[in-house]
Amino acid sequence: MATHTLENDTLKLVINEQGGVIDAFQCTYNNGCEYVCNQGEEHAFDILRPRTKLSEHSAGEASMFPMVPMVNRIRGNSFEWQGRQVTLPINSQVDPDFFLHGDGWLTHWQLCRQNQQELWLELVMTSDIKGVCHYQAKQRFQLEQDSLIVTMTVTNLSEEAFPFGAGFHPFFHCLPDTQVQFSALGVWREDATYLPSDYTTAIPTVFDFEQAKPIPNAWINNGYRMDKSGVTATLNHNNGLLVTLTSPCHYLQVYKPEGQAGFLCLEPQSQAVNAHAELASLATTPLDTASHRESLTILAPKQSMQITMTIKVQATV
Repeated sequence: MATHTLENDTLKLVINEQGGVIDAFQCTYNNGCEYVCNQGEEHAFDILRPRTKLSEHSAGEASMFPMVPMVNRIRGNSFEWQGRQVTLPINSQVDPDFFLHGDGWLTHWQLCRQNQQELWLELVMTSDIKGVCHYQAKQRFQLEQDSLIVTMTVTNLSEEAFPFGAGFHPFFHCLPDTQVQFSALGVWREDATYLPSDYTTAIPTVFDFEQAKPIPNAWINNGYRMDKSGVTATLNHNNGLLVTLTSPCHYLQVYKPEGQAGFLCLEPQSQAVNAHAELASLATTPLDTASHRESLTILAPKQSMQITMTIKVQATV
């Protein structure tokens, strides 16, 4: 599994071609930051949870992985599109019931361009999912002073239009007293099958992060709807570091296991989870359901879509 490293005075990024994932994203400060992450490496801090397993099917253990050509799960693992039923493949080593997070994170990507002086590189992959879609995805990773910028471009290589979605799945490293903050218009809670239940603008207190607060010990796996400006979320580690995630994406999936997990997933997405399952509905639907369905990007042959996110690291002391 080939890896590539980008590094400047304060940031270090390790990218893995297998899955097109990030294996590590770390900052190093010498300006008073009190936290020491690794013994003997003063002022080093993992912004994203470092990867621990390196097997072919362990992309879920990475620091971040791409979600493409769709995100999360689709109810029934199939959907109707242009009069035909599209049944998604299953990789039993990943999930026995769903085409989880698409196949981009399980596919080998190749280095196609890089510029070490300007600290960027691009990975590319193509996938032809029988009976579903044929597409190309390209990721560009760039370090700019105190920020990491990741951009993913998806191109439809099929001979017919297809509803695409894409997202990023970063695992943000958290301390016991880390505080998280972001604003949202509403939330989809999950049901027993990890799929979204009814949408509500009355966000339950435990899942409301309008004001900065410690990360709750509760299990979280919710989809948030953002306003037209997209995602802005902060993690204040109270150790002299503030991490800010921004993205034009209008959907944010938030995940963490129950208890002190040591990480929080803040996942910018172009689409709402399970949006494909709403495609067959032709009846008048409530606003939340309609926008849920319309969050998909229908690409004609050779058309492309693009998503991006920025992770900015600031010292506060």
